[in-house]
Amino acid sequence: MSESLFYNRDENISGISVTPELSGMDFTPVYGSRVEFRGNNHSYLTDDFYFNLIPLSVNSLTAKFSVRYDTNEAGARKLATFFESKSGDRAMEFTPDNSGIYKTVSGFCDNYAINFINNQHFEVAAAINIDHAPTLLNWSGGSFVNLPFEGWVPSASYQKYDVVYTGRNPDGATNGNKLDNFYYCSGDHTSSETNCPTGTSSLWTKEFFFEPDVGTQNNVDIKADKLEYKNSFVQRLKTNNNIATFDMSYTYKGINDQQLKSMLFFLENKGGYRRFEHQIPSVYNRPKVYYCADWTHEWNYYNSHTLNVTLKEDPLGVIPTGT
Repeated sequence: MSESLFYNRDENISGISVTPELSGMDFTPVYGSRVEFRGNNHSYLTDDFYFNLIPLSVNSLTAKFSVRYDTNEAGARKLATFFESKSGDRAMEFTPDNSGIYKTVSGFCDNYAINFINNQHFEVAAAINIDHAPTLLNWSGGSFVNLPFEGWVPSASYQKYDVVYTGRNPDGATNGNKLDNFYYCSGDHTSSETNCPTGTSSLWTKEFFFEPDVGTQNNVDIKADKLEYKNSFVQRLKTNNNIATFDMSYTYKGINDQQLKSMLFFLENKGGYRRFEHQIPSVYNRPKVYYCADWTHEWNYYNSHTLNVTLKEDPLGVIPTGT
């Protein structure tokens, strides 16, 4: 039997040299790649559908990049060799795209696949997991979104979806929780003391004000208790308050880079568990408090993206001031 059959299956390709980091290789993910963010939390339910929500750790916000590369056979060999060389336990630097949406991050490749399309066209798909990114410890910039830190200044031109930082509350006092000091521009304007983030005619907000696509659907379960007896007799009882709480799932199709980065920064800043105020755009006229533990971004084409978010309602209606 040939000795060539006896080798360590940690690596399936020989004779290929690769750089130590994926960011150093000349490959860019193609459109259709996506990233899923998830806040990993512990929660427990109490009376009246109130709940307590606690992040599992400083690394509770994780991301999974599902990226695809179109290349030739030589490129497919390089990518396969690189992913196998990391053995699933060694981190690698990874630049998700060349449009500047995300920073260069450090993650692990848990899976890759090769699709043989024809002799000169191969598609390499890889799942790259980012699970060591303590976003909340980097309050000024986060770990994922490539958005420069900017303080608010007077007499400046701002556009809708711009993000600025100011440490003042509306009453003029200093807000010690730096994570809560970011504001989002609701309309194009030239800044002044009147329309500043804490001004009397402010054009800035801390709320989730992004309007979703038309056609959004929500489902409300009326949470009454049921006692089922013999002979198909059912007794219904209202034993709790807050029985009509409901979640919202929004889709934002074809949004540009600026809106996407603003929304991604908002969600990352909340860490997958911090609450925020949101007014549902239609039908419902009472404001609500939500948190968002799951959102997904997909690249459509140049300057066009799809973002899906799932908002979970907190019936307590309180936005904690701590981290």
